[in-house]
Amino acid sequence: MKENILVSVIIPVYQTEKYLWRCVESVRKQSYKNLEILLIDDGSTDKSPAICDNLSLLDERIKVVHQANGGISSARNTGLKNAKGKYITFLDSDDFLHEHFIKYLLSLCIRHKAQMAACKLYTGSGSDFKGVSMKGKVLVFDKKEAILSRKMKSGVVGKLYKRKLLKDLYFPVSDHFNYEDEALSYKFLYRSDKIALSARPLYYYYKNTESTTRKENHYKPTDFYEVLRERIRFFADKDKELLEYSWEYLCLNLMLFYISCKKDKKNTNDTGKLLKLYEEAYFKMLYSKVTPLRYKFMFTCFYLAPELCAAFANKVRD
Repeated sequence: MKENILVSVIIPVYQTEKYLWRCVESVRKQSYKNLEILLIDDGSTDKSPAICDNLSLLDERIKVVHQANGGISSARNTGLKNAKGKYITFLDSDDFLHEHFIKYLLSLCIRHKAQMAACKLYTGSGSDFKGVSMKGKVLVFDKKEAILSRKMKSGVVGKLYKRKLLKDLYFPVSDHFNYEDEALSYKFLYRSDKIALSARPLYYYYKNTESTTRKENHYKPTDFYEVLRERIRFFADKDKELLEYSWEYLCLNLMLFYISCKKDKKNTNDTGKLLKLYEEAYFKMLYSKVTPLRYKFMFTCFYLAPELCAAFANKVRD
């Protein structure tokens, strides 16, 4: 493959001195070399800022931006403002990439004339991809198929985006917001003509209990409820089936959130309010033509006996 296409890798950095070097090295050692590596130090107070600066001395492709702490959305937005690549990918600073991550996803975009390519995420606590099977088929969707397939994860990592998909879109910034990916992922998909999805696990999602994005959080329901209601409003005048699916998606997230609340002993959310919100979404979903019967059965069981379903689900998880 000719390396005439610049790819920007945006890495928000916050308090990850233990993992940052490994993360950036996985990018530096990519088999595809025409890269711009953007390290956005989001006000770290550990050794991360110094590590960023030292790494930039080792590789001219690395550009460092230091900013006051504003959260992961703010850091990603800064990355977007500074990125010059024709394609863009996001990487969390405690994760790392397979050496062919960028080359492979870029080849999928070119081969299938896709504006987005995604791979499977491998979750673990190791330091490399040894023992991880790289087998997996490739599916190609148009935007509607991609959304209705239920196979595209909402997270922004593990994907390569053509720059135009992100034009004029920025992650919502809040002092408590935890659903920034949900706010944009469906818009990225809807802007795409074609999406390539590979089952190869080329992105290592590291189990870091200290991560600000992965530690136990006691979210407020409005964090995701308003985001998913905005998704419903977005599709209301665009596509009936995608609108129906958006109600299903809201139903699913309310159910999963209620189950998590029941497991979390420190939960301060109003579970009664959650059930009222669920009831509205449930009756919207119930008459959907795109929601499979098995999903409707699951949602109905939860509607009739939420506490019992939550207790069962949490027991199975344990």
